[in-house]
Parts: sequence; C-alpha cells; structure tokens
Amino acid sequence: MAAPDAPENYVPRISQLDAMLLDKEVYSLIKSQLLKSVKYIGHGFVTRMEPEIDAVIKYIVLKYTVQMARRSVGQQLLQAKYQDSVSYRRLGSYINVIVLVNWLKERYGFLTSLVSRKDSVKEAVGRCISVVEVAYQVVHIVNLLVFLHKGLYPTILERVFGLQHVSANPNNSRRISYAYFTRELLWHGFAELLGFILPLINVQYFHNAIKKLVPSLSEDQDDSAQQSDVNFLHGTTCVICNTLPVLPHGFGCQHIACYFCIHSSYASDPSFSCPLCNHRIESNVQIVPTCMS
Repeated sequence: MAAPDAPENYVPRISQLDAMLLDKEVYSLIKSQLLKSVKYIGHGFVTRMEPEIDAVIKYIVLKYTVQMARRSVGQQLLQAKYQDSVSYRRLGSYINVIVLVNWLKERYGFLTSLVSRKDSVKEAVGRCISVVEVAYQVVHIVNLLVFLHKGLYPTILERVFGLQHVSANPNNSRRISYAYFTRELLWHGFAELLGFILPLINVQYFHNAIKKLVPSLSEDQDDSAQQSDVNFLHGTTCVICNTLPVLPHGFGCQHIACYFCIHSSYASDPSFSCPLCNHRIESNVQIVPTCMS
C-alpha cells in the first residue's frame, strides 16, 4: 500500500530494496567476468588496482544506466526509474559521489601515507574514519526507518539528492491482492507443519506394511517357506531393499537382508516381520551374519 503523500506512480518498498540488491549483483557479475578474463595473465595487477577497477566499473555502469536512462539495471528489471524532473547534472553528481566515496573508503590508508608517514597521523585519520563510519551507520538506520514508514528514499544519498523512485509504467503497475498473500501464508504454514510432523512419523513401519501387501514377484513364497536353511548365492538379494546385500544377515527364516536394512527395520518397528514369509523377529539375537554358500 502506498504512503499517504506518495504520487500515483508509487513504487513498492520491496521493489526499491530489490533493485538495490540487483545492482550489487550486476557489479559482482561484471567484476567476476573481468577476473576470469585476466586469470591467465595474473592477478597481481588486478589485486593492486582493485579499488580503481571497482570505481571504473561502477562509474561506467551508472553512467550508461542511471544518468542516460534515469534508472539502474535493477530498476529496469522491476519497472522503476527516477523522476523525469531530475536533471542529468544532478544524476551525474550523484554518480560521482557514489564512486568517489567508495574509492576513498578503500584508499584512505594509501592517501594518508602520501600526506604523512608519521604513525600518529595515520592513527588519528583511522580514528576519524571510524567515527565517520559509525555516524554514517546511525544515519543509515534512521533513514531506513523513515523509508519503511513513508516508502521514499531507501538510501541516504538518494534523499540528499532528492532522487525518488517512480513507476516506469504507471498504467501497468504490479498489484498483489490479499488473496495471494493469504494463499502464500497458508502454503508456508503447511510446509512448516509437514517439516515438523514428518520426522515424528515412523516411515519404516509403513514401508514394511506396504511391502507385505505387495509381495515380490521375483521369489516364490510357497517354495521358499518349505526351506529351513538360508541359501546365500551370488544372485540373492536383500529382502528389504531388493539389491545385492551388504554385510548379509539372517533373522530366523530362509531370507537375508543387509546389515543396515534389518537392524534399522527392527529398531524402528519391534514387530517387524519378513516381507516375504511374514516371519516375525522376536529378538535382535536372531539377527546373525550369513556367509555365502
């Protein structure tokens, strides 16, 4: 819902914040592609000149998006832009301040060493920078709270330069109904409920019950029930997972199972019985290793 004093082509708060995140991803993507292009040359020069490279990338991207088109890459994707009443000169000043501030933040130590090599001067400059950063964070939090209340100017520099987000296509603004939000909340609540309940359900018990209802077609239950000894041959499979048994174990009938399969089945269901002949395991003492015959 738009703020009371907002224009008709108001941009939702979430779209403004998403646009900022998308812009950061664009910078990261361009920088990663640049690093890949010079990986065979060596990263020594790139590492030394990283602040300058970041500044050039940001300046070029902002120059041809914010100043030329009045909207960044993220704003273009979310159908937003800056007001048409904002002059190109003000947009250019906004770009220069962003690039210069970020560059000074990375290079203040190098610039201080050029002015003076005294440790006391460097420490004084470092303390001043720390105070400025703390003050900036405080102002940033206050600005964020005001933005959440009014929905205008998500960053401090946009508030200083008066750059307001407006819809690039007011006639086709994105509207989300309360029914959509209600449906999403219900689905998320249902998913969380399943995530809480499923670990409490004995899945192995239902798995064994289904296997009893659907007997295996690869073995003859009537013929195998007449045997008294376990026959472990090369083609014998686990009665539970139906694959070649790993560490085969018998459990009182003529069938065998993997060590993990039979122990996990019995641990999860003390009334576990053989899926083929319904032989019930009375105690884990019946579960013994089986050798190939």
